[in-house]
Amino acid sequence: MTGEGAPDGSGRTDRVAGALLAALGLAVGAESSTFDVAFLTDPVGPKALPYLTAAIFVGAGGFLLLRPGLPPVWPGRGVLTRMAGATAAFFLYGVVLAPLGFTVATTLAVGTLSMLFEGPVRKSFGAALGLSVALWYLFVWVLGLPLPLGALWTR
Repeated sequence: MTGEGAPDGSGRTDRVAGALLAALGLAVGAESSTFDVAFLTDPVGPKALPYLTAAIFVGAGGFLLLRPGLPPVWPGRGVLTRMAGATAAFFLYGVVLAPLGFTVATTLAVGTLSMLFEGPVRKSFGAALGLSVALWYLFVWVLGLPLPLGALWTR
């Protein structure tokens, strides 16, 4: 092993990731250039954060393209399964947030994530419910930010 990338020294995995990251950064930068908001609304403008993000993506992607690291060590099947479960939980959270409301959707998502980390079912969902209610009160009563109650319950 050469210590630079894959055993053959090519660093293929990092170079592919670097190219994808740089391409994503360029896409974010291109999309940011289409933002048009009055100057008085925000002196820095709505483009500043996306441009900064795009620059970081392109810079990190370029670094990976030029200096790939050691070959990756892929996680085992159990870790990959938990990662897939967490990804599904976050995706489904976005899907069910409007119809079920913040409290129910957050309880289901946090409880599921807790169970993925081998938490007991009752404690996982009990803690998730407590967190959901506390967050709802924080956002709605303390910060004054409205959260969805759920179209299913408000018909």
